[in-house]
Amino acid sequence: VQMKWLAEAVQRHGRKDMPTDPWHYKEIYNQRLMEMVGVRRDDLENGRLPAANFLIPGGLLFIQALHYRGIKIFLASGTDTPDVQREARALGLDGYCTAIRGAEPHSELCSKSAVIEMLLRQSGFRGDQLAVIGDGPVEIRLGRQYSARTIGICSDEMHRNGPNPVKATRLQDAGADLLAPDFTDLRTLLDFLGLSANPQLDFAGLKTFSATGRHNLVTVENLLKPGEAPIPEWSAEGFDELCDRLAASRRAGHHVLLSMGAHVIKNHLSLYLIELMRRGIVTHLAGNGACSIHDFELAYLGGTSEHVPTAIEDGSFGMWEETGRWMNEAIQAGVAEGYGYGESLARYIDAHPARFPHRDICVLYQAWRFGVPATYHIALGTDIIHQHPSCDFAALGAASGRDFHTYCHTLSQLDGGCFLNFGSSVIGPEVFLKALSISRNLGCQTFHITTANFDLINLGDYRCKIGYDDPNYYYRPRKNIVNRPVSCGGKGWHFQGDHKQTLPNLYQELLRRGL
Repeated sequence: VQMKWLAEAVQRHGRKDMPTDPWHYKEIYNQRLMEMVGVRRDDLENGRLPAANFLIPGGLLFIQALHYRGIKIFLASGTDTPDVQREARALGLDGYCTAIRGAEPHSELCSKSAVIEMLLRQSGFRGDQLAVIGDGPVEIRLGRQYSARTIGICSDEMHRNGPNPVKATRLQDAGADLLAPDFTDLRTLLDFLGLSANPQLDFAGLKTFSATGRHNLVTVENLLKPGEAPIPEWSAEGFDELCDRLAASRRAGHHVLLSMGAHVIKNHLSLYLIELMRRGIVTHLAGNGACSIHDFELAYLGGTSEHVPTAIEDGSFGMWEETGRWMNEAIQAGVAEGYGYGESLARYIDAHPARFPHRDICVLYQAWRFGVPATYHIALGTDIIHQHPSCDFAALGAASGRDFHTYCHTLSQLDGGCFLNFGSSVIGPEVFLKALSISRNLGCQTFHITTANFDLINLGDYRCKIGYDDPNYYYRPRKNIVNRPVSCGGKGWHFQGDHKQTLPNLYQELLRRGL
């Protein structure tokens, strides 16, 4: 349109020697424009200039946010299509766009309005599905025409800061629903577009598989039996003193809280845990979500621990129907009755004996029968039952939260007692430290405690003070179990060894001390 006006104006001014074809003038304009921008574009493409120099502030983050939310982005311009596409590539925007359209060379449909109208028609969207964002009145009026939401960007391109009042007035007159000087107020823009919430993946289409017939690395047949399985030789400095303290604590009626990672069960040691509780040695058992899952699977399936390297390749890892369905069912039913995570699972197992033919070797179920709290401390998204379509994260949080209150109750009475951690390097130490702080905050005497951490890692001199530059500083049990909690009158140890060595030897030594 502008080039037609120019060609006619040249003729009106008597320049009969000049061409009358509007395309002639557009080619001259494009040539001069490309000469001006060519150097900058080359610098962009060769990495000599950052794209941010040529984007409206916040523009890239805004486009990324739209793209992440699954919004189809159409980039339109009155500049020729090849040039627009090249600029979009140079600015790093092309990967976010569903389509990039400009004017077609030597076509009557070369104006910005024609390009936008073509895009809108081809997209097939309804007006309520559209948002038009631009800095010119043309696109804003078109957006209004299609009943789309419109955002007018009244940027001051010269100073790259704040609004341009003239542009703002034009955009407002064109009917923009919202004016913004740039894209830096991202949340306001997303709220206006109804996109404030982060997107979520729908689990409804997940495929689950029966665990029946699954190959398991741990089975009821290869569980280690106390009194029958040979106990490997193992010893460590301070271990005898720890066992003496444990025996003295139990004789005095103090608690022994055993916290563990899932590998205690995966190392075939379920029956040792059950015996420690049956004999009244362990008075509280705590674990993470994986502990409960392996324990639960052994109870109904007679086996646990799938082969992850092959299962992760086809997306079948953890997608076990019975495990996910029954555990989530149990947790949700238990929460409705006011129970915590561990007790909910135990009661479910008790109510469905036919489903759980191996519940006699189930640690959490036997703990419930013995009246020993078995609490599980869940990190959402870390367990395979969180993959199941029936998972209710509110119920998981409520159940684990109740278990944490139970755990804190035990901690509040731990003075004179013992805390043992087997193989939990994050969840166990963190839960222990928080519960200990709560207990002391409430005025509970929890200072004369004995702690011990059992793990494969060698900490060397674990009682010496180390700095941030030492990797061992970031191993949580060293700080949260062995040293900090016993600074007011207790004593802590770290013992290196395989669980198949340490736990059976602990059991044997405590029996030798008459427990």
